[in-house]
Amino acid sequence: MNLPRIDLIPLQSAVCSDRPTTLDVLVRLTPPTIELDTKRPSLNIGFVIDRSGSMGSHNKIDYARKAACYAIEQLLPSDRLSVTIFDDQVQTLIPNTPANNKARFVRQIQQIQPGGSTALHGGWLQGSIQVSQYLSAQLNRVILLSDGLANVGETNPDRIATDVHGLTKRGISTSTMGVGDNYNEDLLSAMASSGDGNYYYIASPEQLPGIFERELTGLVATVGTNVALAIAPQGNVVVADVLNDLTVNDQGEFQLPNLISGSPLDVVVRFKIPALAHSSDLCTIHLSWTDPHQARLTQQAVLHLPVVTAAQFETLPLNQDVQQQVVLMMAARAKKEAIRLVDRGEFDGASAVLQEAKKRVLDSNVPMSAPEAEQLGDLDEQLRARDIAGSRKMAQYQTSRRSSSHSRGHTSLFYALGKGIILGDILQQHTDAIVNSTDRTLSATGALSSTIHRAAGAELLAACQQVGECPVGEARITPGFKLPAQWVIHTVCPAWNGGNQDEEALLAQCYSRCIELASSRGIRALALPALGTGKSGFPPDIAARIALETVSQFLLRSTEMGRIRFVCADATVHMSFMNEFQRIAGW
Repeated sequence: MNLPRIDLIPLQSAVCSDRPTTLDVLVRLTPPTIELDTKRPSLNIGFVIDRSGSMGSHNKIDYARKAACYAIEQLLPSDRLSVTIFDDQVQTLIPNTPANNKARFVRQIQQIQPGGSTALHGGWLQGSIQVSQYLSAQLNRVILLSDGLANVGETNPDRIATDVHGLTKRGISTSTMGVGDNYNEDLLSAMASSGDGNYYYIASPEQLPGIFERELTGLVATVGTNVALAIAPQGNVVVADVLNDLTVNDQGEFQLPNLISGSPLDVVVRFKIPALAHSSDLCTIHLSWTDPHQARLTQQAVLHLPVVTAAQFETLPLNQDVQQQVVLMMAARAKKEAIRLVDRGEFDGASAVLQEAKKRVLDSNVPMSAPEAEQLGDLDEQLRARDIAGSRKMAQYQTSRRSSSHSRGHTSLFYALGKGIILGDILQQHTDAIVNSTDRTLSATGALSSTIHRAAGAELLAACQQVGECPVGEARITPGFKLPAQWVIHTVCPAWNGGNQDEEALLAQCYSRCIELASSRGIRALALPALGTGKSGFPPDIAARIALETVSQFLLRSTEMGRIRFVCADATVHMSFMNEFQRIAGW
């Protein structure tokens, strides 16, 4: 039987013999890998879709329909689905049924039109009833999508969250999706937390199909639900803090998100350890979960460290992974505190909290510190502009994602890239540097290169001629001259030959060389075209995979680069990049 792996990673690898020790320990839970020949668990999904009048704006109802249709297409005949729609009235559009007539279901979904007010609790309740009629499936979930405030029927967030928690005890989880800036983020976040599901803030309705894809991908990769973590310190060891913002259940255990294959969970625990004469067990970590066959399983690990003098302790290196998680968790706390101050109308106080947190993050110099600092700075700017709804929702979403335990800086990765996959003109980007796809001689020919040279002026061509030739897969840098960007980084892409001549590796090298060169010059913001998708002939999906994987790997270990923006000139290429981004940054 494959079980989750529990790794206990201390900030420093010992405790003191002659003074108390405060020690941060990263508890990393790595779910087992799903075997390739393993039959995926059957699903019983209830889609609950807001069709109130506000869903008619900005094509939100259209994207909701597309997302639901996409999700239905991914189901197997062994799965079950139901669809509930609501405005001020609640309607069961598709009663709980096997997913074996997709064409009919899609037609019904496509007929959904916006209506009146928002009976959110009633819609969720009816969707829950539909799911609860058939609990033989291995995974049962209600997926609620709304863009507005609950203003019909039950509207008390605490009562609604209590109802959701009661359903969770019956084995039915709830995920929530908030679209735009007019819904109640506290309510939807609390529903997902109480419902053992996921909460999503969807700033733009174009994100909906990708979010639905991520939700379904996570569901089918789920290897454990109702996950709980118990921390049992030994002797006089004390748990001083758990840096994640986790709910504690009736047994005093911390509730964790579902165990999803390929998505490790991180929990940071701060211990206060008395001076010890000799090495001993410091703490036992107990993990419990329900597997897809509804069996309750447990696993445990013991923290045991050597004892050294205080002088020796001070010379021990700090584990950078633990440092990073502590910094990111504390930044999440700062955002939560800023939300609290905003709710009290103390905007200057909220701004001060964010500015101080940004300084601490930059001073830490850990991987992903730059994009995390960018998040804090942008939230501060939103508050100064009194964009309260947008800043509050973004802060709440980032905080819930960071505190929920999914690991390795993915929230910051999402931010570093998520605002930067756009369809547009690279010359219009306000950034430190842009990347130019050119030929070996760095000439002014080619669609993108000629456009950049015209805008930059004749000085750019003279600078390129002085640089000389550039081999395929390499990069060179020149000033931007008359461009808004200070720098231009030139790279030479390989031609696509069916993938048989190392062109994928060479394209990845183009991205690596560009961002390494930018980082070496202190460039913190970079705009890239979709390299290889023009004259070089790379298929958009392959080019997007190479681009996002290469840049993500760099960002996850970088301490300098704050934001990288991909600027796609073609709608098809843009969609390929968005789809790949949802896969890379999903958790």
